[in-house]
Amino acid sequence: MSIDRIATGLIVLFGFVFIFWIIPSQIEEVEFGRIVPSTVPMIAMWALVVVAAIQFFTDKSTTSIDLLVFIRAAAFVALLVGAVYLMDRFGFEYVAPFLALSIMLAIGERRWYWLFFGGVILPLSVWLLVEHVLDRTLA
Repeated sequence: MSIDRIATGLIVLFGFVFIFWIIPSQIEEVEFGRIVPSTVPMIAMWALVVVAAIQFFTDKSTTSIDLLVFIRAAAFVALLVGAVYLMDRFGFEYVAPFLALSIMLAIGERRWYWLFFGGVILPLSVWLLVEHVLDRTLA
């Protein structure tokens, strides 16, 4: 069995975990509106499970693992986990700019106007829209 089949099998497995356990337990039910809050996450997870299952049964190739790419991906995941922890402790509005800037710098962006837009304007806009316009918390 190739690493691709193992990875797609895990994606299918974790997709079902999300569909039947995590999404229902983490999304609140509301009595108003045309679309319930779980609709978009459920559609996305079902699409992910379907395409992963198709890949699982049709892929015949094997791939080698590039250690440098693996290390960069693991560092990115560690950065995201750390950012989620810090957002829980200090709030979105304080952590999101540093997360956005660190990701932009890690992928090689050096133009100051893009760094300013992506690291200051965009997180501030998301915070203002969600917290004040939609009256939802980002905590």
